[in-house]
Amino acid sequence: MKGIIFDLDGTLANTAFIHKEAWELALSSLNIKSEVRIETLLGRKTADIAKILAKERWEELMKIKNKIYLDLVKKKAKGRECAIELIDKARKLGYKIAIVTSSNYISAKEVLNSIRINPDLLITSDEVKNGKPDPEGVILALKKLNLNPSLSIGVGDTEVDVLAFKNAGLYKIYLVRSEVPIDDSKVIALGAKIVNSLCEILKELNS
Repeated sequence: MKGIIFDLDGTLANTAFIHKEAWELALSSLNIKSEVRIETLLGRKTADIAKILAKERWEELMKIKNKIYLDLVKKKAKGRECAIELIDKARKLGYKIAIVTSSNYISAKEVLNSIRINPDLLITSDEVKNGKPDPEGVILALKKLNLNPSLSIGVGDTEVDVLAFKNAGLYKIYLVRSEVPIDDSKVIALGAKIVNSLCEILKELNS
């Protein structure tokens, strides 16, 4: 089988910087100071980010951040341009659709409900020990959907997405620009194609 494995936040939905806002509000509420640029951490598991930002208070920070994020998503989450059209087209062409996200299940389902996308498979941070850039979640998706990596595509918006897709052996990788900063030369060296929107991928599937 062939498949397209998507990241969620920043890729299919405009939620990358909703995560950033939630982290900032949670840090402020706990009066925790951090010099780390949160946008450089986006794409990683929530627990991993919390440990970097709050050290020994990471669990406290993570709990508050998750609550704030869910409230923000209900008000602000939107699908990125061409997201639904791309998934519909891919299905017509025989692709299975998986989403592998660093968000937890509750957060991911809230986003998917908001943007009206229902994948064939959802893999969240609750199901893996190692988050991106480790390929564990992508490999799990390949296995569960019986996908051939040499026929499957990865679509993400961060360097950690690209690394996870590459290390899982996907034959084609797209990085869709979002608010998350990337090193273009590094992404290209990893074999990914950088696009400005999902609409560009849709056009390529149509060609």
